[in-house]
Amino acid sequence: GYDSAARTFFIAEGLLQYLAPETVTATLSQLQGATGSRLVFTYIRQDFLDGTDTYGADAVYRRFRGRHPVWRSGLVPEHLGEWLAELGWQLVEQAGPSYYRDLYIRPTGRTLAASPIEWTAVAQR
Repeated sequence: GYDSAARTFFIAEGLLQYLAPETVTATLSQLQGATGSRLVFTYIRQDFLDGTDTYGADAVYRRFRGRHPVWRSGLVPEHLGEWLAELGWQLVEQAGPSYYRDLYIRPTGRTLAASPIEWTAVAQR
């Protein structure tokens, strides 16, 4: 019953990092919807996946990228808008660790750190 002519809200939370890079590209390219459709998704930083920067999360790196890697795709926050535009999407907003720290953690008075590894983005058609 999906109507690609209707405005749609797509959610891909905790998904993209498990897909091969070409599958991520194909999936986001194929998501259609009328003008005004939105897409929200989480992603893992590419520099973490390739081991360039593990952000002090070496145990997480070993778990998800070790001998049997389950995280297969990552994105670059600084290039996300350009990449999404190639797929027919416009970046509306993305949130990294400072966003979560400032908006959700600091107001509680807690001194937790927000992970720099996983980011969230919103895009529109």
